[in-house]
Amino acid sequence: MAHEMQQSAAPVFEFNAHVRYSEVDHRGLLSLPALINYFQDASTFQSEALGMGMSWLKERQHGWVLTHWQIVVDRYPALCEPICVGTFASGFKGVTATRYFYLRSSDDGLLARAKSTWAYMDFAKGRPSRPDAAQIEAYGMSEPLDMPAEERHVSMPQVLSPCEPVTVRRGQIDTNEHVNNGQYVQMALEVLPRELSPHVVRVDYRRAAVLGDVVCPAVAQEEDRTVVVLNDPAGEPFALVEFS
Repeated sequence: MAHEMQQSAAPVFEFNAHVRYSEVDHRGLLSLPALINYFQDASTFQSEALGMGMSWLKERQHGWVLTHWQIVVDRYPALCEPICVGTFASGFKGVTATRYFYLRSSDDGLLARAKSTWAYMDFAKGRPSRPDAAQIEAYGMSEPLDMPAEERHVSMPQVLSPCEPVTVRRGQIDTNEHVNNGQYVQMALEVLPRELSPHVVRVDYRRAAVLGDVVCPAVAQEEDRTVVVLNDPAGEPFALVEFS
C-alpha cells in the first residue's frame, strides 16, 4: 500500500495511495484530520518535485503560510480503499496564492475537494513577500474547482461556551516550529460535545501557536453550523474552525 507518486502534466500534481489503518476513525473511515494531511502532503510533494521544497525555502528564509481552508467532503473513503490525491494552483495575487485540492476514488469519483489561500512570507523580515516570477511560472495555474459560495472569513459567533484549556505538545509542531495546520482541526473536533462527520469545513488561521502555548477552545452550536474558536488566554484567536 505504498504511495505511488507522479508528476502529471503541469500544473496538476497527483499521487495514489490506499487509506491506511492509522488514518481511519472508529468507523473505519478516513478521518477529517487525515484528509487534511493528504492535502498538505500533496502540496508539499509538488513543491519538492519542482525543486522548491522545504530545503529550498529554508535557505531563502521564506515559506508559504496557510490562511484559509474551505473543504467539501462528499464521502469519507474506507480502510484500504484506493484513492488519488491531487492539487494545483489557480491564481497568484500580490503576496497570496490560491490552491485547490481533490480526493478521488479508483473509479474517478470525486470524494472531497478543497480551496485554500496561502500567504508567502519572508521569515527573516517577519512580513509577507511577493513570490518571484520563476516560482509562479513553475507552479503554473489551472481552472478552479466548483466550490460552494462562501463568505471571505468565518464569522465569530456571538455566544460561546468555553472548554478546558490545552497546552501545545511537541507532537503538534511542524517543521516551521508552529502547530501543524491539521492539528487545529483535531483540537476543534476533540472539544465538540458530539461526534461530527461534517460535509463542509472552513478554517481561518489568524496566527500561529507554538510549543508550550495554552489554547483555550470555545464552542458555539448554531442552527446551521458548529464553530470552535481556538483562543489564547487573553482571548485572541489562533484559529476559527467551522463545521456544517
